[in-house]
Formats: sequence, structure tokens, C-alpha cells
Amino acid sequence: MTEFGVMHDRWLADFRQAETHVWCANPGCDNHADGVTVTYCSEYGQGWCEPEECWICNGSWLHEEPEGPDDDGE
Repeated sequence: MTEFGVMHDRWLADFRQAETHVWCANPGCDNHADGVTVTYCSEYGQGWCEPEECWICNGSWLHEEPEGPDDDGE
């Protein structure tokens, strides 16, 4: 695709990319506690992460940091 075509698609579809920090929804996964940086894309008002799932356990991404374990008994 030509540079003009890429620019036109971005304008027409309002395509955007940015880095974002996410956490794996699986509490047993290494990406759950610390999270990772992935690419967030949006187009036509819809958004998704790339990669779409955790590459360790195929869990879904959380966009808010998960709460840690309760400190009451420790």
C-alpha cells in the first residue's frame, strides 16, 4: 500500500496505536502481578490489544491493576 493509502486509511478509520500497561486476568500467571506493556489499537471506535491474549497462559488482559492479596492474616 502506498504512503497515501496508509494515511487515508488512518484518517478514514481514525486508526490509532499507543502503548499501554495491562495485567493478565489469571492470578497464577507471571504477567498477573507486575503486568506488561502491549500495543493498544483502535479503529472505527473499537479497541483491542496486540497481542490480544497473554502469551504465557492465553488469559485475557485487565486494564486496571488487580488488587493484591489481603494483608489481614500476614
